[in-house]
Amino acid sequence: MVKRLLSLYLVFIMLFFAGCSNEVQVSTGKSSYQVNGVSITDKGNYLDVVLDYSTGLTHRQMGEAFAKGILETVPDYEALVDSYIAESLMKNEYPYAFNRVEDIKPQINKEYSEEIEGMASVFSGGNNNVWKDNKISRDEFFLFNLFTDSVRGTQCSFISVFGSRSENHKAITARNLDWYGGSQNQLPRIQAVITIKYKDKKICSVGYLGYMGVLTGFNNSKVFAGILDAGTNAPYSSEGRRSYTMDLRYALEKYEKMDDVAEYMRDPSKLYAYNHVIGFSDPDKSFVLENNFSGGGIDSQRVKRAFRNADSKLNKGISWGVSDAVASVNSFVLYGNNDNHKPNKFNTKRWENIKKQLMDMGPTVSAEEMKRVASFNHGSPGVFSESGDIYNKMTLQMVVFQPDSLSLEVFFRPRGFRKNPDNPVFEKVTVFQ
Repeated sequence: MVKRLLSLYLVFIMLFFAGCSNEVQVSTGKSSYQVNGVSITDKGNYLDVVLDYSTGLTHRQMGEAFAKGILETVPDYEALVDSYIAESLMKNEYPYAFNRVEDIKPQINKEYSEEIEGMASVFSGGNNNVWKDNKISRDEFFLFNLFTDSVRGTQCSFISVFGSRSENHKAITARNLDWYGGSQNQLPRIQAVITIKYKDKKICSVGYLGYMGVLTGFNNSKVFAGILDAGTNAPYSSEGRRSYTMDLRYALEKYEKMDDVAEYMRDPSKLYAYNHVIGFSDPDKSFVLENNFSGGGIDSQRVKRAFRNADSKLNKGISWGVSDAVASVNSFVLYGNNDNHKPNKFNTKRWENIKKQLMDMGPTVSAEEMKRVASFNHGSPGVFSESGDIYNKMTLQMVVFQPDSLSLEVFFRPRGFRKNPDNPVFEKVTVFQ
């Protein structure tokens, strides 16, 4: 119920601000920041961040250094995050969100919690939780890092081709992040590509400054993953639950093979607060994990945590039919899984458009053509709940990634404009230098 109310609340905010000026004022700080273990470089539409643990910093020290760098490069960071929380949580719900955070926190990897604690110690809010005071408290910063688990209902999409469907016979993957960006473009103003280096491992997260989980990311073993919500109207519970974005980071750091990363996330002993989907790719193949651990709706027994590939049997009335390709919207489609797909026209319309666009590209799809698929709309990005546009008014990021070559191209919504451009520009991002 809270997720549904939140979704309606965000739609109201979007409509309210639709009549306001498209341009927003952007405050900028230093164009670059570098200390032992941390570097931040302003690339125009995003911040390029490197957190290097091979320098010997502890996780708390890394968090402190990272937060200091954030405030140097984005001076109004606290106001941006605090106001975003206030817009995403109505004042009367604000106190209850911290109860959810307290339930989930004990299951977070201890090292990640230390990073967050270190960052929070630098911000000005301390232990005072005040709704919309332009400061970040310790609890609010944990809430920001657990948004997918405790607050947010979002929309996203995942598309991948490989084998005979790919122009180079290697996986080519696209992932759109469709989130509410804030009335003043708060999220686009802190969007970042964050590389975390260890002595024997590297991961890259396409996300937001200070967000330490993984929404979209990959490791130097060439395993890619992107998360999508998949609500089933099951009763929400945070008690004893884990954060799936924090667990995904851990899996990408720990494992070298895609199957091992995916199995870690599918583990039936791991319960999360919200049902979800994860799209996976490595150089040679892609598949989707439908991670439904709580069933949903009237038939609460329809629980299925399983992998879906191009040839998987789907629920009645749902078809795919695109060889050597997989895709996902915010729903489960595997045979026997809870059908939260057909009742949702935003899911069904995007699913059909993804299929059509892939087939329209011909027998093979190139990276440039994948950008066109991910960018599909009816002339300009449409309303997210009605249009069926893959690239829509809510799209904040579009990622096109080729694991084999570690080629990363990203469209970031421009910082200073709330409205997405009709013709999105993808930026080439160099990783793991």
